[in-house]
Amino acid sequence: CRWLAEQAESLGVEIFPGFAAQEVIIEDNVVRGILIGDMGVGADGTPKDGYMPGMELRAKYTLFAEGARGHLGKRLINDFSLNAGRDPQHYGIGLKELWDVPAEKHEPGLVVHGSGWPLDSNTHGG
Repeated sequence: CRWLAEQAESLGVEIFPGFAAQEVIIEDNVVRGILIGDMGVGADGTPKDGYMPGMELRAKYTLFAEGARGHLGKRLINDFSLNAGRDPQHYGIGLKELWDVPAEKHEPGLVVHGSGWPLDSNTHGG
């Protein structure tokens, strides 16, 4: 991930590791960014030393990488009806890898599904 972050940052992408997104900013039915929660808050809700209030991060593009069923993803699914007419999700796949494959070993349009291998098609996992 560090290499990918370096590549993205060299293109002007801003990355904020270590900050938990608390809420999605949606305006005019468009995702405009996220709200980051307060940091340095005690279990009783009072600020501790090093308290830092949450901030609003607005962006032209916002990438959500919180897992298949994170709280922000659930909100996006509801707000934009992303599951309307769809089968229920029973597994998740994260960000994909890009491989440089020699042309002689590549068949355009070929898709190989390895999810679940070596299990049979009636057993979930992998």
